[in-house]
Amino acid sequence: MVLISQVHQKCDTLLLYCTFNRKPKDCQDMFSLVKTYEGHCCTFNYAALNDASETPLLPSEPDPDLEYYDDQNPDGGISTNPTIIATSESGRGSGLSVVLNIEPNDYPSWSPVPYYGVKVLLSDPNDYPETTVLYRYVTFGEAVDIKVEPMVFQSDSNVRRVEPQYRGCWFHDEALLSHTNRYSYETCVTECKMKNYMDACDCVPYKYPREKSTRICDFEDLKCLNNVTVHKSTKEMQCDPICYMECRDKKYTATSDLTPFLSDNFPEEVTAGRNISELAALQVYFSKSNCNCYKLTLLIDLSYFIG
Repeated sequence: MVLISQVHQKCDTLLLYCTFNRKPKDCQDMFSLVKTYEGHCCTFNYAALNDASETPLLPSEPDPDLEYYDDQNPDGGISTNPTIIATSESGRGSGLSVVLNIEPNDYPSWSPVPYYGVKVLLSDPNDYPETTVLYRYVTFGEAVDIKVEPMVFQSDSNVRRVEPQYRGCWFHDEALLSHTNRYSYETCVTECKMKNYMDACDCVPYKYPREKSTRICDFEDLKCLNNVTVHKSTKEMQCDPICYMECRDKKYTATSDLTPFLSDNFPEEVTAGRNISELAALQVYFSKSNCNCYKLTLLIDLSYFIG
């Protein structure tokens, strides 16, 4: 598995120029290299599963130029990820902007990828990007705008009085997971898959986070892994805890616009001495300043009839 970690494009060569809310930022401070179901990815604002082999993903000290999302428990408790970057702005120019160096000549002739470029995965910062993921492709010579619209799902605290199997959801502090201190449906499904791979094959696929003592699956384990994948659906897996949805969650939809890459839109030092035809640009931002919010509340329960 050392080979996999050596052949991917490094983040410092892929990411040439970064801004957030129009303020230039050091790309190495904004992005971290993590393993995902797509392989190694340069991730922005990722705060999901912890891997014993990786350094902390989010900075411990906040940047005074940035806003941060307070993931505070409304029922009391501390913020689980105090350095998730947020923005109160919307529209083009806000959010994240990146210039990408595609390096198409580094793609081997036998590569199964049908394009030269970047696959952009969009997911909640607190979720391992596997179960619920939006994605877009960016190839050289393109400038892609991804416009994101969130939907917020809330639940009143009195919903806790209903047993999880009847309400069909967990609050973030109710169910304990192995690799995160904040419950997430997507992360729960991922951890359930990891447990089933461990039980059947005594190893975990390379793409998943792991403890240092956990063995990474190798070529000799492919038959076993395939048997687990093909013959055991997610619904048949025995998950502990049961993977209910989140009582408080965020979902996203996205649309995108495509225009030619124009070097004049960026500082001269970003493109100087580079082959402009091999560059691309990406902007990700909220499309509007408001969103829909849905709320689950307990109107009446059995205790109402007891008097």
